[in-house]
Amino acid sequence: MRKLGFLVLIATVLLLNACSSGNSDAPTDTNAHPQDWLAMHANSASASPNYNYSDCDSCHGADLRGSGDAVSCYSCHSYNTAPPFSIHPTTWVDPYVDHRAYAAINGFTSCNACHGPGLRGNQLAPSCYAGTYEGMTCHADGPGEVPHPLDGSYLEPDEHGPDAKADLTLCQSCHGEAGGPGDNPRFNVGIYEADPAGNGCESCHGTNYAHPRNWAGPNNTFHYSAANIQNACTLCHGENLQGLKEGGVGVSCQGCHASVTEFTLDCTFCHGYAPDGSPDLDVPIPVPHRTVAIIPSHGECTLCHGMSQTVPGGYFSATANYTLFNYAADTNGDHWNGSINMNSGFQYNPNNYGCDAAGCHFNDPEHRLSDSGLPVILKPYLGGN
Repeated sequence: MRKLGFLVLIATVLLLNACSSGNSDAPTDTNAHPQDWLAMHANSASASPNYNYSDCDSCHGADLRGSGDAVSCYSCHSYNTAPPFSIHPTTWVDPYVDHRAYAAINGFTSCNACHGPGLRGNQLAPSCYAGTYEGMTCHADGPGEVPHPLDGSYLEPDEHGPDAKADLTLCQSCHGEAGGPGDNPRFNVGIYEADPAGNGCESCHGTNYAHPRNWAGPNNTFHYSAANIQNACTLCHGENLQGLKEGGVGVSCQGCHASVTEFTLDCTFCHGYAPDGSPDLDVPIPVPHRTVAIIPSHGECTLCHGMSQTVPGGYFSATANYTLFNYAADTNGDHWNGSINMNSGFQYNPNNYGCDAAGCHFNDPEHRLSDSGLPVILKPYLGGN
């Protein structure tokens, strides 16, 4: 009997030694999986033929809803009602875009299971506070902390327009593709309230057009006071703002601006050096200045319009009563309101487009212009500077 008992003891020791392992990831006596299984089980589970998870159901139950001490797989995969399992809801095409609407409706509580307490991340999922993750800028100030209202009011142009005008790159971080000067990033990241299909800013602004359609003016929202030009405008207009010439999807800024360093304007982009007897350019109804070109005193635009462009171009010589652009005050200035400014001191008649300059000539057919089609604003432009 003693001999039999000794043999049983030896067999037990050998059996225990056969089951032991030096692998630190080996399961404990109360856990069938390695210590880091949650972080790495996705590849192993998805390798199961036809996603039947045959290696899992022996412990987690035939329906994978738990058995004994083995938990239900649905305790984590709460978005699923049947295999195959997914991390996020199956309706999510792009988690970066689609999580916004879900969180707005359902809150963030269900996200804690993977993204950790307070959504600060763990081995399963990144922190929602990450400044950047996979090249995407996340909620650096915390989930839900975005720089504008989420109730849909921010979709109004008067609400988001000024912010976009001040620095479009702020919009890019959430609603645009990654990229810098000359990369032509699209602003097509979803805005659920405006377009559930997920076309982002393009659902209203169009492809490769992340600003108002009348951005060139004249109007009260045009681009004159756009800020962060070197980083924001160069995204689409080219690294040197030369547009198509250097691969940009936007037009060249050098068409209107004599200099893209100081952004001085060039009137000849729309007008000839009037009055030269030829029609103005790019207006629906050209306005030939006719015989005014042969009168020396009429050679300066300032006399009639209160402002003229300097000979080198790009700079303006204006009367004291002519309102120029004011970047700091975001003032458009005369003419950019879509009107023609004329000198009231010479008795200009907006009904027949002539003037009765006392001591010079009368308002007769020889001293009248044709209709420009634009409204006329009279101001007392008395002489030039």
